[in-house]
Amino acid sequence: MTRTRTVIALVAAAAGIAATVALGNWQTRRAEQKLALEAQWDAALAMAPTVLDAGSAAQIARRLPARVRAEGEFMHAKSVWLDNRQLDGRAGLWLATPLRTADGAVVLVLRGWAARDPADRARLPDAAQPAGRVAVEGIALAQAPRLYELGSPQMSGPLPAVWQNLDLPAYERASSLTVAPLIVMQTSDLADGLVRRWARPASGVEKHRGYAFQWYVLAATLTVLTAVLGLRALRRAKENRDPT
Repeated sequence: MTRTRTVIALVAAAAGIAATVALGNWQTRRAEQKLALEAQWDAALAMAPTVLDAGSAAQIARRLPARVRAEGEFMHAKSVWLDNRQLDGRAGLWLATPLRTADGAVVLVLRGWAARDPADRARLPDAAQPAGRVAVEGIALAQAPRLYELGSPQMSGPLPAVWQNLDLPAYERASSLTVAPLIVMQTSDLADGLVRRWARPASGVEKHRGYAFQWYVLAATLTVLTAVLGLRALRRAKENRDPT
């Protein structure tokens, strides 16, 4: 019976070691992915912007991230506010508005951040609505940065609306628009009162590395404890076989 318990304990310890090493590796990979994305981001910023229109949207979407420039008119009535976005510890929202280019393409532009009214959460921020033709520069991404969302996402019309995350197919259903398969994170200024200080892709890398270190330390601790307890179990088993 003692031998059976020992075997079970060793198997459980081995499973724990494998799990903690796997979690450490996962956190390490997350850090490496963010660093790789940051390098791609920097490379895109170093290049001249590509004109984004109906003719170039599909090609640009195949090599994201990319620095782009689009000209057209904002469709403010089809905007979406993205909730629970923090900046410098302040609660706020991001504003995404479609831009229709001269040749008819519709591109979603993540225009910037605005603080939430602390006295009235239901009140949306006051953001200027540029009229007429505007020029926007930014980084084209596959999707807007997302937050973890519990339950079924609330992404439906009518617009404008407040959503937790921005999903392009859901947006097309709600807006009755066909949009380019990307979103532009605006970096140019339009004097609209919005803050465009976006988090770098590698933000949080140190957190992932810290978590990885903790998991590896736990794995090492389990390994040492397993070795010590295993040796003790072997010693007791030997003493039981040889009482002299």
